[in-house]
Amino acid sequence: MIGSRERLDQSGVMSDVINKSWMILAFFAVIVALAGGASRFDAIQIVPLRSLSAFFLVSSLFYLTRQGLRAERTLIILFTCLTLLVLLQLVPLPPALWQDLPGRTEIAQMDAALGFEAFWRPLSLAPMRSWNVLGSLVVPAAGLLLAIASGVSSLTLLRIIAGLGVLNALLGLLQIVSGESGIFYFYEITNRGSSVGFFANENHAAVFAACSMLVLALLNSKIRESRRAQWERLIYPGAFFLIFFVSLAGNSRAGFVAAVGAVLASSAMLALTQRTRRGLPSANVTRRWFDEHPRLVLAVPLVIVLLTVAAFLALDRTPAARDILARDSFEDLRWSLWPVIVEMLEHHWVLGAGFGSFEQVYHIYEPSSLLLPRYVNQAHNDWAQFIIEGGVLACLLLIGLLIWMASAIGTMSLHRTRRVDAIFWMTIFAIIAAASIVDYPLRTPLFQVITIWLLVALSKDARDMKAT
Repeated sequence: MIGSRERLDQSGVMSDVINKSWMILAFFAVIVALAGGASRFDAIQIVPLRSLSAFFLVSSLFYLTRQGLRAERTLIILFTCLTLLVLLQLVPLPPALWQDLPGRTEIAQMDAALGFEAFWRPLSLAPMRSWNVLGSLVVPAAGLLLAIASGVSSLTLLRIIAGLGVLNALLGLLQIVSGESGIFYFYEITNRGSSVGFFANENHAAVFAACSMLVLALLNSKIRESRRAQWERLIYPGAFFLIFFVSLAGNSRAGFVAAVGAVLASSAMLALTQRTRRGLPSANVTRRWFDEHPRLVLAVPLVIVLLTVAAFLALDRTPAARDILARDSFEDLRWSLWPVIVEMLEHHWVLGAGFGSFEQVYHIYEPSSLLLPRYVNQAHNDWAQFIIEGGVLACLLLIGLLIWMASAIGTMSLHRTRRVDAIFWMTIFAIIAAASIVDYPLRTPLFQVITIWLLVALSKDARDMKAT
């Protein structure tokens, strides 16, 4: 009897922990949002962010279970391999071995001229930057282990992401109203006068807004007949249009395109949801009427979106659309960098130059024609930069992650009742992947945690589908 009572008490404690764990995740999300919106290594906010993340990381270890670790073993293995790869790049190598490595010729010649040829050097060409990258992994690691230890559902993770999206839009609205000299900007180096929200870069904020719209569209499709669903039916569409309105007022061309893609995908999800529900019995009269008129349900939000876009264009309140239509919209630094990026890929695709080393290594290849008052600190193509810094091993990790994602989404798309989910997952990861071709949203701690939670939510959805 004593043993049974102890087990009941322990189960009760665990139940209380699980019920309240979403609050811990939300608290961690707010901390990351307030201090993790910049990609720069020298942002002062990363000091408290990493310290607090380490606290959450250690705390989550006490609540991890073997079952939870086994369920997310693929993500854990991939993240562990990435951490080990960064560590491997920091191991000092003998001079004779290091000097024969590809991409080290110029530095070896300078060492010989300065008498440093006997020094042991690590694989990374910028060791301090690589150490910084290693330290930065504590933030996504804390997000991953917290999501696993909490045991929350995928919908809970998505609701937290949606909440961040709404707060990001509200903050962006305040930034637009307050102007360039407003007090609502968190970072010294940022796009003042634009709606950057929690981020330092307006492109990253706009891409996150598009992702948030998709999350809200999926949550709206998941509503079932319950008391809570009554207010959710009002909140989700309202939050969707709020984020969309703020996105239209932004200056990000990539974000504008992403927002349009999110609207189209959300419309497809809504149409498919109505088709799936048509003919199903419903006790609610209003709900049954909407189920019997799916075209009206689809037409109303589309008309609102089209009228809103037309109004913004007519009033010239969409600077991003104006930039897209401009003659020189694509004649910017990103395309001028591409020949240099290709050359760096040719030299470092095997072993990598070291994570975080791009800015330093770029100076070796920078042509005189690109010597500008503004300096280049990222490749503006995260796919290419990831391979330049990590080499073929990083490429293999990326391929492994993509195969796992394709398998989970592909299996989901074969089930008639889960095709809305498949559209959501394909679209949201496609937006992040496309944005990474011209920018670097995943270089920010906030986007890293959000993406980690999206992957965990995908894993939970795929596992739940197999169980049913």
